[in-house]
Amino acid sequence: MKPFHEQFRTVQYYWTDPHWLSHRMLFLSGPRQVGKTTLVTSTLCTKQEAYFNWDSRKVRMLYHKDPEFIANTDSEWICFDEVHKRPKWKDILKGIYDVYKGRYHFVITGSAKLETFRRSGDSLVGRYFHTRLFPLNLPDFAKTDFTLPKNPEELARQAAEGKEMGELESLLQLGGFPEPYFSSSEQFWKRWAVNHLDLIIREDLKDLTKVVEIDKIEHLLEIIKPSIGQTISYRHLGQDLETTHGSIKRWLEILNRLQVLFPIAPYFKKIRRAYRQERKWYYVDWRIAEEKRFENYIAASLLRAVTLYSDRFGEAMSLHFVRTHDGAEVDFLLCRDNKPWLLIEAKEGSPDITSSVHRFSRELNVPCFIVTRKKNIFKQIKGKEGQKIFCISWGKLGPLLP
Repeated sequence: MKPFHEQFRTVQYYWTDPHWLSHRMLFLSGPRQVGKTTLVTSTLCTKQEAYFNWDSRKVRMLYHKDPEFIANTDSEWICFDEVHKRPKWKDILKGIYDVYKGRYHFVITGSAKLETFRRSGDSLVGRYFHTRLFPLNLPDFAKTDFTLPKNPEELARQAAEGKEMGELESLLQLGGFPEPYFSSSEQFWKRWAVNHLDLIIREDLKDLTKVVEIDKIEHLLEIIKPSIGQTISYRHLGQDLETTHGSIKRWLEILNRLQVLFPIAPYFKKIRRAYRQERKWYYVDWRIAEEKRFENYIAASLLRAVTLYSDRFGEAMSLHFVRTHDGAEVDFLLCRDNKPWLLIEAKEGSPDITSSVHRFSRELNVPCFIVTRKKNIFKQIKGKEGQKIFCISWGKLGPLLP
């Protein structure tokens, strides 16, 4: 197994494609310690003189003395890391890019704050494309370019003919963040995870917001564990933490922006008595989840897939779940162009087909994949009314996604 600084990442297939980037700056965001800087400096900006970390006082002084301080850099690519922490950072990038866009390619790296500030008052519009780096997953080990299939049945056909990937169990045991994954040690992951969350809460949270209830947010992360993969009652959490439901909702959104948790919203169009209210929440680092780790892992994998389909192809894809007030539910629904495209149900063990799968596949008129942790499974089942249902090992399907 290659060390993590040599590991291939799926985004490398398109981020240097001239037809995709077209001389714009590349904005690369992602969770803290997901490997952004390591990937960029080992592939694009291999020379030390091409990497500028704006947390460094030396780099800031170079800019103040001479705004054209990169003029003599002998590299095709130049990386600005953490520049978004500087006042008027967009003006800095705009000025440098407009002067040197014909000479250099620029990659801008950052985490939560870059993703947040990128969306607000964007004076850089038309000067960059944005993509995200996610934790390691099966596609990174498959090392094959991904495409957007015309329909889910094509994806199922490829899975039937594809090779089973053996890295699934390691990903479930160690998560997808490069350092703990390549340590091959669960004990190391435990120590790393404590430090990782502490860095986010104690540093990124303070940088991003004016929230002062840090202890309560830490407590929220603990008491939410049993509710991962379930809809959450803001009122009940508020009672536990002696605060308002509005504060709980705001703190969860902050944790989403810090890329610690992510939500999945319900889909309710065309479904009788559909659930419409609260979202389900999952961890970005699925290893934290104990009781529903495989489901959390599938949720994170599907979020990565719809995001990278959008980043690369410009497709409007989204991730949801389906539930009704009488208790019928399917774990995930992928939508394309705001229309249902594929249902996915995660099964830790045997890929049993529930009545909910038949019902929602029929009502939404889309196929359903029952994905399982078990190996070497692929079979197709036709529903009573012609529904297309596939039982597939995730080790065969996962490598085909971005």
